[in-house]
Amino acid sequence: MVQSDARGVDTHAKPYRVSEILLKTMLPSQVLKMNSSQSQRGRSYRPDIDGLRAIAILSVVLYHAGVPCVPGGFLGVDIFFVISGYLIGGHIYSDLNEGRFSFLDFYRLRAKRILPAFFAMLACLILTALLILSPSELRELGKTSFAAVLSVSNIYFSRGVGYFRESREINPMLMTWSLGVEEQFYAVVPLLMFLLARIRRSLILPAVVSVCVASLLFGFFELHYNPLWSFYLLPARAWELGAGVVLAIAGLGGRRTLRSTLLANLIGISGVAMMLAPVFLVSTDSSLLGVIPSSLVLGSALTIAAPASWINTRLLSFSPLVYIGRISYSWYLWHWPVLGLLRIIMQEELRPVHIVGAVVFSFGLASASYFFIEQPLRKSSRTPAPLLLRYALLSVAFLAACWAIWRNNGIPQRFPDLIQIENEKFPFEADPCLTHGGYDGRELAPPCYPAFGNRPAVALWGDSHAAALVPALRPIVQSAGYGFAQLTRAGCRPQGDPTPMNGTVSQQDAACSRFNHEAFNRLMSDPEIRIVIIADAWGHMDGLQQERKSQDPSANRDASGRIDKGQCTLMQFLEASIRSLQANGKQVVVMDDVPSFDTDPASLFWTSRIPVRHAIATWLGFSFTGDKGPPSKKSAPSDARANALLHDAIRVLPGVISVDLKHTLCDSAGQCSYNKDGHLLYFDHQHLSAEGAAVALQDFKLPLANP
Repeated sequence: MVQSDARGVDTHAKPYRVSEILLKTMLPSQVLKMNSSQSQRGRSYRPDIDGLRAIAILSVVLYHAGVPCVPGGFLGVDIFFVISGYLIGGHIYSDLNEGRFSFLDFYRLRAKRILPAFFAMLACLILTALLILSPSELRELGKTSFAAVLSVSNIYFSRGVGYFRESREINPMLMTWSLGVEEQFYAVVPLLMFLLARIRRSLILPAVVSVCVASLLFGFFELHYNPLWSFYLLPARAWELGAGVVLAIAGLGGRRTLRSTLLANLIGISGVAMMLAPVFLVSTDSSLLGVIPSSLVLGSALTIAAPASWINTRLLSFSPLVYIGRISYSWYLWHWPVLGLLRIIMQEELRPVHIVGAVVFSFGLASASYFFIEQPLRKSSRTPAPLLLRYALLSVAFLAACWAIWRNNGIPQRFPDLIQIENEKFPFEADPCLTHGGYDGRELAPPCYPAFGNRPAVALWGDSHAAALVPALRPIVQSAGYGFAQLTRAGCRPQGDPTPMNGTVSQQDAACSRFNHEAFNRLMSDPEIRIVIIADAWGHMDGLQQERKSQDPSANRDASGRIDKGQCTLMQFLEASIRSLQANGKQVVVMDDVPSFDTDPASLFWTSRIPVRHAIATWLGFSFTGDKGPPSKKSAPSDARANALLHDAIRVLPGVISVDLKHTLCDSAGQCSYNKDGHLLYFDHQHLSAEGAAVALQDFKLPLANP
């Protein structure tokens, strides 16, 4: 019979027969130094682990700073996860092993470690944001900060951002996703280990290994079907934290020692090599992203498992690295808000001097946070219940502040002159005729496609760039006596044959295919539709083009006259669609795309009109160009190629009317307007506002419909 102490913890069973077998399958039998003294509550400090933290934070900071030699620097977070699992798992197991584990004490230590620096950063960020962010920007910050205080920002970011919302890449709270993963881990693992210890301690290690395997499989599966889930969610990341837990438990439970110095050095060198190689060799678009983290996690575990190696005792214990490791948490908290706010203010590719200044400034803030906030409050001797109550009340206060900012739409009263313009910024969010995600057919239902009776009608078919024209196009159509149908779907190019070119079908592909199939059939079969206007972000098609086989699409038809999908380009599918529409008596109008910008015109507008933001941008050397700017340099080559393909297609299709939307927005010098008389012409870097649509279509005349 298993004997237990008063807390129900097995104190006499010899637990690690299963654990040792599992460990043998993962690491060499001499890898770990498993001295029984490690099972004591006060394990000795290991400076090499702080050195390992330094490598992790340097990888992350350099990657976020845009240093090209560390394309895989984002993997530094994976190193943090392994370290956290090792330290926290070891702490929990050590206390369970001695029958002294307390949930209150555990969360007291976690709160003292995490919350003071986090709350200090958040308070400074909110105060700064009140001075420099526009209402919509501050509203988004309030929402993500609210999620971060609740430790669920990773779940928020895993859902993506709205189609017309700012990119998550400049969200000042983006870095909190990893804190959410760890804090959710802290909520689950202590309870799991505690319950297993009440049954039998020997079950803990195999249970953790099983969870790791399930998590690894889940993450690999979701990498192909839902990459955001694979990146942000705990179920896909648990195996990395779990690897550290396995290492800690095995190290606490065994009796083996590492006898060979040579073997220790080989393990240490191998671990660091496996850990660093992905940081320098892998990028975010690598096809090996499903495999590489395994190498990095194993390398991190090997490095931790060889404390006597030269790598650990000399290199990772080098005092500057140890110092960076000690402030790594605060530096992680501070570096991204500083870089994020800087990118919001400047709205251009940051110069090296700006990046270096931001990194150094955040390093100084991290050092101050470590010495004046982290360390003093970590030494607090207050008992768990009162301390946790204080942190809970402080959390509620921050939640209330973030909620107020979020629900009050970013406190627009700060800048009353911007309220009307802010209200114009996101006109499509409530548009039922422009959807993305799953397809349910509402794009083709009233009011998007109303009944026309015997009245002739005009249909607009395209993506979100087409939908952006609707506020100005609808009045033009209706004033000419036509009905109007809007057939638009975000990110979905108009083509009659929507079969994907690459042979794979994502959820977006499938939804787009269904929409295009039904939209095209409706256009073909409805005799009231006399004019079809096609608009799209044509430049986005360039990356999907195959080599064009013939100027004449009929040359790419099989014996039955159907398009040969293996030979045609997407533009040729468009040609075939237009020919079919013309054959059914439709007058077809094709609109060029509007110019896009490398920077967000709305943010440029805010920077020029928010005093503190303008002052900072001017001090940093940002040069304002008035209300005009050059079109995007990044997309210019693809735009030019796509426009050439589009015009080639139109030239072989007699009767098609081409409309240039650029000439009313850009001057002869190539400068394109994004503001007119205090009204934004764009609400992001590529979508027209209602005012912009009116300017773009100011010279457009609706053609006569085919009889």
